[in-house]
Amino acid sequence: MIELWSEFSLMALLIIISGTYLSRFGDIIADKSGLGQAFIGGILIAVATSLPELVTSISSALVGAPDIAVGNAFGSNTFNLAILAFADLLQGQGPLLLQVNYSHLLSGLVGILLSTLVVFSLILSHFMNFNLSIFGVGVDSILLLITYIVSVRMIYRYDKKNPLDPETIKEEDPNPDYTLNKALLGFAACGLVIVFSGYRLTLAADQIAMLTGIDQSFIGSILVAAATSLPELVATISAIKIGAYNMAVGNVFGSNIFNMTVIFFADLFYRQGVLLEDAKIVHILTATVGILMATIILIGLFYRSRRSFLWMGWDAIAAAVVYFAGVYLLFQLGINVI
Repeated sequence: MIELWSEFSLMALLIIISGTYLSRFGDIIADKSGLGQAFIGGILIAVATSLPELVTSISSALVGAPDIAVGNAFGSNTFNLAILAFADLLQGQGPLLLQVNYSHLLSGLVGILLSTLVVFSLILSHFMNFNLSIFGVGVDSILLLITYIVSVRMIYRYDKKNPLDPETIKEEDPNPDYTLNKALLGFAACGLVIVFSGYRLTLAADQIAMLTGIDQSFIGSILVAAATSLPELVATISAIKIGAYNMAVGNVFGSNIFNMTVIFFADLFYRQGVLLEDAKIVHILTATVGILMATIILIGLFYRSRRSFLWMGWDAIAAAVVYFAGVYLLFQLGINVI
């Protein structure tokens, strides 16, 4: 057991280091390629920091652990939102959401939409035995991917028409020592390390679940999700420290949107059946916690209350309380579900 935990910790450390550099290289690629601000934080960096979730969920599907694959996607979303809630402490006095643009409402609502689609699919699969698939891939997973593509195009067009605050627009080249090709090579190298680490992390997590008797749903939703979300943690803290609040919020919401497409790719590699059909119904709890947290944060972003407690806005406090309540409930279910 000690060897398994040691391997899990080592792979998590590799994911942290690689994910951090992956985020930096993604930022450089966005600048050097001229993709522009819409892809910085909200799309490109979000996809870069979500690569551990993608690799780990695919690996889980390959080894026949659907609950780790699905739990990782939903658990990462809730963990990311918890990061955003506690980032309020880092930015100083007053609520964090007072410092960011209204445009994040769109990406936040898209994330809620995608999560709701998965919840609806789980309900249909488990309570109504309604399942459709194409070449072994669930129609619900395909619908998730299509919705993501349409939503990203919509977000990109909206950001073009309504650019974010000048804080995220860089007038000078912040990375003169890097060329686009060098950044692409660095990005690819970090990606390879994450592929290896994510696969080994999944194997260790699966064995830990079997030896401890704790359900895969809890392992995937909490343990694996926290490990694979560490790049988002680093990226968010880094953005907050330089005052790039829009980038921090955009990274979280963008990552949560991409995390839902992870279910499609995991389903693509899951050969024992249809992923969401074989996943346990308990994932509805994790999804609901994420939806509640996102809704609270979006209400805070829209309402813009100036009230705070211990440097945290009341919206951030409420989101944090919901997260810990969800972890407790999921743990109670995990130790009783076989």
